[in-house]
Amino acid sequence: MQRLTFKCFNCERTYQLNREIQGQPKLEVACPYCDTKAVADLRPFWRQNNKIEVHKDLQGQSLSLDMFDLPDVLPTVGF
Repeated sequence: MQRLTFKCFNCERTYQLNREIQGQPKLEVACPYCDTKAVADLRPFWRQNNKIEVHKDLQGQSLSLDMFDLPDVLPTVGF
C-alpha cells in the first residue's frame, strides 16, 4: 500500500489516495473534488528488469517486487 498523489484531468486539482501497486497497473481513481472518474497509467514509470528483493522464504526462494520510478504527481486521463 502506497500513498500516491494524482492530478485530476478534469478540474486540475491534486489529491492523494492510498493504492496497492502490483505488476504494471492502470489505477482507476475518482477525484474527491469534482467526482470525475479517471485512470492513472503507471506503465510508463515501470523500470523493466529492475526488481527489489523483499525476503527469502524457508526454501530459499526470494520474493521480489517490481520497481516504479514514479513522479511526485501522477497525471490522470478520462475513460
